[in-house]
Amino acid sequence: MRVALGLLVVLALAGPAVAQPAGDDEKAYEAGLKSYLDGDPGSAWFFWIGPAERGNRDAQFSIGHLYRAGEGVPADPKTAADWFARAAAQGDAHAMLNLALMHEQGLGVSRDLALAYAYAARAGRLLEGEEFERAKIAAARIAVGFSDGDPERARRLIIDMDRRQPLGTAAAGRNPVPAR
Repeated sequence: MRVALGLLVVLALAGPAVAQPAGDDEKAYEAGLKSYLDGDPGSAWFFWIGPAERGNRDAQFSIGHLYRAGEGVPADPKTAADWFARAAAQGDAHAMLNLALMHEQGLGVSRDLALAYAYAARAGRLLEGEEFERAKIAAARIAVGFSDGDPERARRLIIDMDRRQPLGTAAAGRNPVPAR
């Protein structure tokens, strides 16, 4: 009886902490953004995870950022890369740039300079201003490490990415956290 009562109290106390605005991923995302900007990334995760799982690109990027940085959750580069890949597949340029840097370093993913270059180049075609410069610098740095077959493979990867997600359907997104 004591265990059941204790479990009931724990569930009652935990309920509000994980609640999301019902059926409205945009409101949940905004609530998570407010939590994040207020310095509570753990709460942001709870608001973002539902929309991210349902395909909200901004929430997917943001969840990836939390796992990459270890903010509010344990740092987990592989999980971060998985979330960035979901957002990148929907055309999120910030996620592409993060994947480029992760593939360049082999952080949570295999070290793959051709794929890193392809992601950086594609992100650079979508970003503007300072973010464009970061993508351009990353692509140039990555290209320096190429081996003989990498430039051709990178070109094919970019063509394939463009075929799957034409540039007109991709966008920079409105991510609340900086790409690193």
